[in-house]
Amino acid sequence: MTINNLDHFCQQFKALLEQKPDWPELLAKGRAMLSELVSNRDWFKDTLSRLVLDQVFLKNQWQSIDPNDIQLYFSPDKAFSVRAFIWEPGVCYPIHDHGAWGIVGALINQVQERKFARVDDMSDVNHAEVKQIADATLSPGETTYVLPLHDGIHQMQALNNQVAVSIHVYGAPVRKGFIHYYDPHLNTAIRVYRPAINKKMLAIKTLGSISGDWAKEVLLTALNSAEPDYVLNECQYSLDKMDKTVDK
Repeated sequence: MTINNLDHFCQQFKALLEQKPDWPELLAKGRAMLSELVSNRDWFKDTLSRLVLDQVFLKNQWQSIDPNDIQLYFSPDKAFSVRAFIWEPGVCYPIHDHGAWGIVGALINQVQERKFARVDDMSDVNHAEVKQIADATLSPGETTYVLPLHDGIHQMQALNNQVAVSIHVYGAPVRKGFIHYYDPHLNTAIRVYRPAINKKMLAIKTLGSISGDWAKEVLLTALNSAEPDYVLNECQYSLDKMDKTVDK
């Protein structure tokens, strides 16, 4: 079946995953499928029209970590999702990692992708040293890929002063709740959360910077609650920070 719209792509990609291919086969066949989809942008007209004219479609967009993330499809079995990312020219998007593997294709105009590698020992959750290891320009129809966690650190941006769109296919996450933003100048790794949870996480981080039994009590109470692992981990990071401050 020729892949000339999103439905065709999702049907064929679902069938591919059901075959349980190993990673090299999944990557090769998945990139070929995505390349076919992003070689023709006519199918994306409906998405752009609905974003501008359909208020229900717009309101139903899930509030993800990235504000330029447009959700196109989530498989019912949660095996994969398809998103569009809209890149504005002149905007420096953060260096970041991923919670899942991903296959990426340029759809509208060119995008630049820089890949990075961690060169520190990863012993400090807030410290990271990254170096650039690749730099590529993707034209419509061309693809790249990312791996989960620190093996898939990259940065993307639009080129030639034109808004660009790329299509991203992500597998089931191996880490949920957050991604890291990396600053190669400050050597930091910042955990970034989706808007719905971000205020809670900022409050937890703030408590870790305050001395006082009440702050510790709040964190301990949260740590013993039925929160997701990433919330509990953030509480523990803040408690550890408080203990280190006391030791000094």
